[in-house]
Amino acid sequence: MLSESLRVPYRADDAFGTILVGSVLTLLSGVLLAVWVVLLAVWPLGPALIPVVALPSLVMRGYLISVVEDGIENEPTVSSFVEWGSLVRAGSKSVLVSVLYLLPGVVLCGLAVGGVATVVPPSEVGETAQALAGLLILISGFGLLIYGLVYLYVRPAARVVFAATGSLRAALGVRRVFRLAASGEFLTGWLIASGLLALGPTLLLPLLVVAALVGLLSPPVAAVIVLVTFILAVGLAFVVRVSAAWSTGRGAAVGLDRLYPAASEPDPATDDTGVVLERRAMPELDGGSAEVDPLVQTGRTVDVSRPERSASETTAPEPTPNEASETVDHDAGTVDHGGDTGEQDGETAESADRRELDDEDDSGFVWGVDGNDSQ
Repeated sequence: MLSESLRVPYRADDAFGTILVGSVLTLLSGVLLAVWVVLLAVWPLGPALIPVVALPSLVMRGYLISVVEDGIENEPTVSSFVEWGSLVRAGSKSVLVSVLYLLPGVVLCGLAVGGVATVVPPSEVGETAQALAGLLILISGFGLLIYGLVYLYVRPAARVVFAATGSLRAALGVRRVFRLAASGEFLTGWLIASGLLALGPTLLLPLLVVAALVGLLSPPVAAVIVLVTFILAVGLAFVVRVSAAWSTGRGAAVGLDRLYPAASEPDPATDDTGVVLERRAMPELDGGSAEVDPLVQTGRTVDVSRPERSASETTAPEPTPNEASETVDHDAGTVDHGGDTGEQDGETAESADRRELDDEDDSGFVWGVDGNDSQ
C-alpha cells in the first residue's frame, strides 16, 4: 500500500497539470489566510472576506475527497481538478464534518480556560473553590489531550465514510465510524498516511542545510536555494496530502464493504467496468451550466490523432439524377406488389420518359450519330 500511495500522484496523464494546480491552491490557502489574519487587526470588514479566503482551501478539501474515493475503488490514478463547483460543495461538507467532530474538544477547551480564569484573578476565592478549579483544569486538559489524539484518528475515518456514501448523516454516525476506525486495514492506511505527513517535510531539510552553508560564502546564492526549497516544499505538501488521502481510502475499503454495503453497489448509470454508459451535457433546470465530462476536460478520452471533419463532409450529399430515378423506379416496383397503384405509377413514369424522348428528338440531336453522317 505504501508504494502504491507514493506512485499514485504521478501516474495520471495530466499529472504535471494536477500537481501544478494543487501546488498553487496550497500556496494560496496559506498566503490568503496569513493576509486575512493581518487584516482582521486593522480592518473591521475583514470577516466579509471569509468566502474569498476559504475558497482555495474548500477546493483542496473537495479534491482530497475525490482522491479518497479513488483509494476506496483502488484506482491506479487520481482525479483531476474538474467540476470545481462540485469540489467546493464537497469541501464545504468536509469542513462541516470536521467542525462537528471538534465540538467536544471545544467544550473541553472552554472548561479548561474557565478553570484557569477561576483560579488566577480573584484572591478572595476560597481554597475549596480553587481546589475544584484545579481539578477541573486537570480533567479538562487531560481530556482535551486524549480527545485530540482520538480526533486525529477518527476524523479521517469519518471523511472516508463521507467520500464513500456522500452523506453527512452517515459520516456523523459515530458508532459505525468507530467500528470502521477499529479495523486493522484502516489502521494500516492511517499509519501510512500519518508517516507520510510527518516525514515528508523532512526530505527538504538537506536543502536548508546546504543553503545555510552556502550563505556563509554567497548570500545571494543561498537566497536562491531557499526560494527553490520553498517552491519544492509547496509541491511536496500537495503530493504528500494526496498520497495520504489515497492510503486512508484504500485501507478503509474492506471495512466499508462490510459496514456500508449500499455504498459498494454499482452505479446504475455505469456498466460492469465502471464506464459511464450515457452522459449528456444538458443544461440544468435550475439555471446552472452543465460541465463537460471530466475525462474530456483532461484530454484522456479525446483522440487528438483523428482529424476533424469539415462541415461539408458531415452533411449528406445530394442524390444525382440517376440515383433519383433509380429511387423512383424502386419505389414504384415496391408499390406494384400492393395493387393497382403501382401499375398506375409505372404508366405515369413511362409516359414521362416518352415525353422526355420526344423533347430530345425535337431538338434535332441524335445520340451516337456524327453531324456529317446526318447530312
